[in-house]
Amino acid sequence: MKSPRFLLRPTILEKARQRGWKTAIVSSKDKVRTLCSQGADIAVSAEKPEPAWLAVAGPQESMYSAAVNYWALRAARHVLKRDGVDLLYLSTTDYMMHTYAADEGPSLEHLHTLDKMLGELLDDHTKLELYLTADHGMNAKTDALDPIRLLQAAGIAAAAAPIISDNHKVHHQDLGGTYYLYLQQPGDAPRAIGLLRTTPEVEEAYPRGEAARQFRLLSGRIGDVMILAGKNAVFGELDQLRKKVRVRTHGSRHEAAVPILIHGRKVNLARYRYNFDLTRYLELEQA
Repeated sequence: MKSPRFLLRPTILEKARQRGWKTAIVSSKDKVRTLCSQGADIAVSAEKPEPAWLAVAGPQESMYSAAVNYWALRAARHVLKRDGVDLLYLSTTDYMMHTYAADEGPSLEHLHTLDKMLGELLDDHTKLELYLTADHGMNAKTDALDPIRLLQAAGIAAAAAPIISDNHKVHHQDLGGTYYLYLQQPGDAPRAIGLLRTTPEVEEAYPRGEAARQFRLLSGRIGDVMILAGKNAVFGELDQLRKKVRVRTHGSRHEAAVPILIHGRKVNLARYRYNFDLTRYLELEQA
């Protein structure tokens, strides 16, 4: 999503404001600031910083660098020191993770620097509660498939909505491990699913209703068919049916495991099954 007009519920920042909290969002990507800043008293992005923030966090950095996340951390530290906010949402961008494996030198340097900067935030505020998670894993992919070409060859007209798409194409090239397929004739769904399930790159294929139930999705916002790729495969719009690729991206079950780290509060970790549980239980425990 690229616009807040698609949101169906209040943001956690809006709910915090209703309690009288002062809130802020600092994001590397401006898209996240635009999408999630409703209810924020302060909203900053490293991608499109206002001039006053350049004096605070330094010169604007490339979105295709580790430095853009360091900029966001410096801005966040300034917000916490100067503005005394009760709730800060800090969002980095994952160019480094798309580009390097976790144990490669540039990735390790990036993670060590972020760790150091987060430590500085905690040194500044000894009673700060820190909740850290990710939105997906990031396995390397080698095999790309264009499902629309596959269906068209079988006489099934369809269009696709990739679950991964934004203005930063270098990150992932709009290739991901999940695809929503919209069929011109919804009655073609059983035949399409049968074909897709016999395709090597496709690990799972579901009709709309089953996909919504199994993955807790809104049926009105997904296609007639949902497909998930194998560990090494991705889907996308290609100039041929299949293509060898070299990209680190996400979207399938193989990217579903993410870390959840909590500092500064004793919690029942057994309740935290999903990354969004961080805000679910923040609200329940603070109410």
